[in-house]
Amino acid sequence: MSISSLFAKLGAPLQNTRWSWGAVRKADSAVFLRVWQDRMVVENRVAMMMITHHEKYTEDPDNLGYQERLEHVRLVRDGTKCYLIMCEAKDIHAVPREIKTYNDREVFVGGEVREMRGDTWVKIADRLRVSAVQLP
Repeated sequence: MSISSLFAKLGAPLQNTRWSWGAVRKADSAVFLRVWQDRMVVENRVAMMMITHHEKYTEDPDNLGYQERLEHVRLVRDGTKCYLIMCEAKDIHAVPREIKTYNDREVFVGGEVREMRGDTWVKIADRLRVSAVQLP
């Protein structure tokens, strides 16, 4: 299954399959974000995922994926439910990155949002099977 198909299966089809990094499910406004496995930090036994990468994209205001991500981050900061889809990059230094693999069986539940190291991060609060977050 393609990652685009996974987003659709979750009821949150990507706005654009080439540049979207996430989507909002209209039925309940839940935000689903693609995240990179290598952009996780664990501090004091708390796993945090980077959900922005300002250093790379702030100077590129025409990057549609980044602009869409900023809106998704605003929603999450405002309390909208957030789920993370974990991806592994083929090459973590490539621009743009390509997905080597992704977890199509589970999503991670986003929790507390923090600003650290110049970016926005979200705590991983739980891990659920995809079927648990699909709508009936």
